[in-house]
Order: sequence, then C-alpha cells, then structure tokens
Amino acid sequence: MSMDFSEFLRRLGAEPNNQDPEFLRARRSGEEFEQAAVNAEAFERQLQRATQLPAPEALLDQILTISSEYKPAPARRWHHLAIAAGVLIAVGAAGFTWKLNHRWGSVDEYVMEHYRHDGADLLLHPRDVSAQDIQEIFAEFNMTATPGLADIISVIKYCPTPDGTGIHMVLNTSEGLVTVIYMPETGVTDREHMEFDQVNALYVAMERGSAIIISPQPDVDSLYALVQQSIIPNRG
Repeated sequence: MSMDFSEFLRRLGAEPNNQDPEFLRARRSGEEFEQAAVNAEAFERQLQRATQLPAPEALLDQILTISSEYKPAPARRWHHLAIAAGVLIAVGAAGFTWKLNHRWGSVDEYVMEHYRHDGADLLLHPRDVSAQDIQEIFAEFNMTATPGLADIISVIKYCPTPDGTGIHMVLNTSEGLVTVIYMPETGVTDREHMEFDQVNALYVAMERGSAIIISPQPDVDSLYALVQQSIIPNRG
C-alpha cells in the first residue's frame, strides 16, 4: 500500500532528509510529494546558512527560559534544532518558541506569530493541489471544503493552533493570493478585524471552530462569505 500525502507530510516534518525506501518511493510518486520535499530541503538549507550569523544579545537567556518550560517528547529532530546557535538565530527567539513551546497569550498573538513564521513565505510557493489531498486533510477534522473553496486552494498543510492542530491554506483569488487559517477548536469574535505587518486580517466564526483570513488587500471582508460557508462539518 502506497503512502498517502498526509502521512508523507507528517514524516517530512519529522525528518526532511529521510532516506527510508518507502519514503523515497512516495516522494517519486507525484509532483505534490516532490514539491513538498523540495520546499522542506530549501528551508533546511536556509537554517544551515544561518549558522554564519552572530548571536544577538540575550539569546541564550531566552533559549534557557524556553527550554526550562518545555518537556520534549522523543523525536529525531531535537538534535538538529540544537546543533548550533546559528540555527536558533535563523528561527529567532519567536521562531524557537513557535517550534517548541506553542503557547500564546491571545488568538491575536498566535495569528501574528503564525503568519510571521511562514505565512509570507508560503505565498511565494503556490502550486497545484489535488482535490483528493484537500479533502483528505479536511476529513481529518471531520470537515469538508466545498468545491468553490477547494478549487482555489494552491497550498494546504497542517499547522498548530492555540487549541490543537488546524489547517493553513493559500487561496488563489481574483484579488491575489490570500492566507486562510482554519482553527477547529478555537472561538473568535465574528468579523473582528486586525492589522499588522501591512496585512489585513478578519476573524470568521464558524459552525465548528473558526478561521482567520489574512490579505495584503484592504477589502478582506469580500472573502468572508466564501470562507464562512465553504468549510462545513461532515454530516452523519
């Protein structure tokens, strides 16, 4: 039985340089598998280049504070994250917190950190995503994306949220590329706006959970109905 895309992404996140034969066969099985692996390898190279950067003041104190609160589960990635101070610099103090200590004081704080972590970068890598991949990811949350939404998703991946795992998407809209983060266990104030880093954000309360729409365009409200009505619970 071949490895599905969801399992491939899980293993890729745990070990981007995985040389297991089953993993390598899955990587060669389709364009979306190969592209996901290429993107992960590019990020790893960026981390390696960061080892040449000088450490900012007080970085060690911040790392020690974070580490003292974090109880790591057994994972093959820990030694890679801790291999050199330069790697930590590439992620930055906020990025280190993001990877190892997912705690946020508010949903606003989470949204800003999430978008700064990889939101802008994902806009640079749109690609074709199959309808099957999209629906398989939504099915993990017992949800469905309607065709009107699924047809314009160019990037989709799992992501952490304030209350568990969610879905990070890039939509290819008539107004340009837009980020949507679905948070299945998180409540928000419907239609509340937020602005940061030259982007506009709009909270969307949903039947199950919530979403945040993030766009550099000012008219983010125009996408409210699309998002609110297009991520729906599976019935039965």
